Amino acid sequence: MNLVPTPLRVDMHDGNLLLGPAVLVHGGGNAALVLAERLTTAAGLRVEAVTLASEATVSFSIDEALGAEAYRLEVDDTIRIVSGDEQGAGWAVQSLLQLLPAEIHGPGPMDPATLQVPRVLIEDAPRFGWRGSMLDVARHFMPMEHVLRHLDAMAMHKLNVLHLHLTDDQGWRLPVAAYPLLTEVGGWRPGTLPGHQPPPDENDCDDFPQHDGRPHGGSYTVEEIGALVARAARLGITVVPEMDMPGHMEAAIAAYPWLGACDHVSHPRTCFGVSEHILQLSDRSVEFCTTVLDAAMELFPGSPIHVGGDECPSREWLTDPASQATMATIGAADGHAAQAWFEQKICQHVLDAGRRVIAWDEVLDGGAPEGTTVMVWREAEAIARAAAMGFDVIAAPVEFTYLDYAQSDAPDHPLSIDGPRTLEKVAGLHTVFDALDPAIAHRVLGGQFQLWSEYLRTPQRVEFFAWPRGSSVASQLWNGTSEGASSIDDLAGHLPRLTAAGINWCRPAN
Repeated sequence: MNLVPTPLRVDMHDGNLLLGPAVLVHGGGNAALVLAERLTTAAGLRVEAVTLASEATVSFSIDEALGAEAYRLEVDDTIRIVSGDEQGAGWAVQSLLQLLPAEIHGPGPMDPATLQVPRVLIEDAPRFGWRGSMLDVARHFMPMEHVLRHLDAMAMHKLNVLHLHLTDDQGWRLPVAAYPLLTEVGGWRPGTLPGHQPPPDENDCDDFPQHDGRPHGGSYTVEEIGALVARAARLGITVVPEMDMPGHMEAAIAAYPWLGACDHVSHPRTCFGVSEHILQLSDRSVEFCTTVLDAAMELFPGSPIHVGGDECPSREWLTDPASQATMATIGAADGHAAQAWFEQKICQHVLDAGRRVIAWDEVLDGGAPEGTTVMVWREAEAIARAAAMGFDVIAAPVEFTYLDYAQSDAPDHPLSIDGPRTLEKVAGLHTVFDALDPAIAHRVLGGQFQLWSEYLRTPQRVEFFAWPRGSSVASQLWNGTSEGASSIDDLAGHLPRLTAAGINWCRPAN
């Protein structure tokens, strides 16, 4: 059967239930709508709502005792789905779809005679409440059509958080009415470094003039973001926007030069690496950032807010007069203390708005503000350290979850930042959780995989790097093990679903 993620309990029974030509549905809300989409699109079935569960082919009900996102799916003469909440009903539908032929995930048409569901009882619940995918649309802009496709692939794998990296040195994608030049100027760079980033040297902070000369950029409209949030909600997914600050800000500084701690940023960055060109340390910069955060909180209602905080060299703060004045006023003797002041202001602004605030683990270096959720990327050991300090933690360790790394050392593998990061390696993510002291394990909310786009320059390339390694991460975050998702052979029954969905997943080298 090869369901991905592997459910906690599966009891198979004899026989199958044939669906169609009409499927009568009772209850279900968004989950029922998602089921109807697939049955109608791929199979041409007629799906109708009925008022009595006794009349239904598929009936939904809620039993809160099951717990968050949990469900029980029973198939005999009818299909009965009981879930702890609406999200659990959505995950039950994804399991139901995986019980059907793989073509149910495609555009159709299907042979109606193949629409047989095995009689089965499945009981399931996730180990972690945060099961995410980070999509970097700042280094290379991804059209909204691709982001929506990525949501569907996430839902298939019961991933429930899309972390959208919207701003960086290379481009600004978030509309902010108070600062229109962020997208008009900061959304476009004059070209992109061809090939791989050169090794760091004393001039690594500077831009790369030998770019390809092809302008690259784009941004999302308010309407597009609204459609994204609505579609994600239907699928049981929360969209978490990230506006990286006070580093990774060259695109914003290009749009509004007064934001910078230097005076020579004229356009978004054409190369990659870690830029020295950061926000000026001043009340005016903080006010800019809080305005941006307010815009994001309006566009993404109820979502946690990610404020970045990673890779922020402080060299320019030590020479910029305004930044030096601020450091003197707040008594900051070094860059760590200065950034801690900035993070306190920014994180508290989000917390005061009643939102969860997330920052990369560099926030620990100068003392993370109380109430911050720490997203750990640099080393897995910091997960336990942050949890022991009393912070909620999201695991995103580079060793297991950075899927922009090559999947093999094959000579014809597409350009990547580094590697290889094989499927078998990624399947070890669960060992990070297994090693946690039970006294602090409750602080770990879950984890996610990252798709940084320095070298993932097209939607097709993003899919190639994401899947099927993302299938393994999703399975581990759901059930806590790599059972059924530790190799290509393990996933053999699942890969046809990716193919049917039109996903450009990475085939093994011959």
